[in-house]
Amino acid sequence: MTDIPTHEEEYVLKQYELIAPCIEEGVSHKTRAAETGVDRKTISRLVSKFKAGGIDALCRKTRSDKGCARVSFNTFKFIKGKLLTYPSLSFATIQRQLNRLGTHTEEYGASYQQIRSIRKNLSEDLVVLARSEREFEETRELLLRHEAEFPNDMWQCDHKFLDIFVWDSDGTPVKPVLTVVLDDYSRAVMGYYLDLDPPSAQRTAIALRQAIWKKENQKWLVCGIPDHFYTDRGTDFRSLRIQQIAADLTIQLRKRRSHKPQGGGKIERFFLTVNQLLMSELTGYTPEDAPPATPGMDIGQLQTLFDRWVIDEYMHKQHSEIGTTPFERWSSHHQHPRLAPSLESLDILLMTVPNDRTVHQSGIRIFKNLYSASEFNGLVDASVTVRYDPQDISYVLVYLNNEFICRAVCAKLAEQKPSLKEHMRARALYKRGLRDDIKASVSFSDSCTDSQRKVPEVQQAVKAPVSKNISRIRRYSVDE
Repeated sequence: MTDIPTHEEEYVLKQYELIAPCIEEGVSHKTRAAETGVDRKTISRLVSKFKAGGIDALCRKTRSDKGCARVSFNTFKFIKGKLLTYPSLSFATIQRQLNRLGTHTEEYGASYQQIRSIRKNLSEDLVVLARSEREFEETRELLLRHEAEFPNDMWQCDHKFLDIFVWDSDGTPVKPVLTVVLDDYSRAVMGYYLDLDPPSAQRTAIALRQAIWKKENQKWLVCGIPDHFYTDRGTDFRSLRIQQIAADLTIQLRKRRSHKPQGGGKIERFFLTVNQLLMSELTGYTPEDAPPATPGMDIGQLQTLFDRWVIDEYMHKQHSEIGTTPFERWSSHHQHPRLAPSLESLDILLMTVPNDRTVHQSGIRIFKNLYSASEFNGLVDASVTVRYDPQDISYVLVYLNNEFICRAVCAKLAEQKPSLKEHMRARALYKRGLRDDIKASVSFSDSCTDSQRKVPEVQQAVKAPVSKNISRIRRYSVDE
């Protein structure tokens, strides 16, 4: 491309974009006219001009700067570079710099008005991009949202501190963290994990396990293995464990572009919905960055409420963007989801990192609890691998040489099905009660000793009666 006047650049570009499909892809003039709404004869005329004289032929014959002297191509490039590199540089300063260059060669030189005209005709997109790439993407770049084509095509996953305070095991107000796996196509909640733990790969694995496996509740019959798993670039999502899980389940990991919150708009909207429709109705609710509010419940109570809200309300309430309920949209697409071969095979991947234990005659001990199974016969003294679900430690899964052996049950926890958090919390409370008991007993004992030390000297004058049968065993008086 040769010497196209500055004020003509944008016009020429628009003309070429109009006929580019005809030139580059062979699109017919009639089809292009129908696509753009431009008369077919105009399309044909522009194509003919381009074929005859190239892109320069697309310039208008009558120039808007008629009567003004043209600047050289090198002068134009110099002015354009200065305007884009130093947006605040004055036209007078640029002119002085040009004049200094012109002392060495006649190739450089422009008037104040010519510099002003060049700036006026620069594309605003070009100016904004030169100033800040982030500003360009946020204000001028078209956001193309990916839309999944069917259920389980793509899942999104993210963590969020909820706008509510709950009591922790120590009686401290804290904000819980919600990890959600959301189906992009239907907006259905496939799985979640709500607790006080910080974001981690373990949280993601727990939520994925729930998302993939079949649910027992008839109102929440969503499951399967996704084709794509879309997350941000947090360290928990980039962990080796998540990479291994994705490889074993044939899931393609997709990362949200850095500093692009728009890419996770759907799941961010879900978090907003949770805070506005559920959290705002509960005691302890506090908007983001507001002072802590007095909690009205603990994490266990919040888990129960959230579970009920997701299954009974959110999944069966019409979503404004999809025009139906998430459950109906997920279910309406008649296809068989890709499933894991068995729950045990899924557990190998998604349950908590294994612990090695030795089988004793009474069973195996973990979390200071005894787990037993009939399959332990013949395995005494053998080293086995134990996996467990942090949400239910009433049982553990036992493996020998990476082969699943059995499900071992703790008899005293079988009815309660406590989570690891609840178990540890109960143990802490029990130990606290023991310490309080010890403290009270010691305090009472010390107070009694102190009172003994203050007994009047009269006691020392009192002599014990002498027995006629003097024993060889030493007798201890009260004083001693």
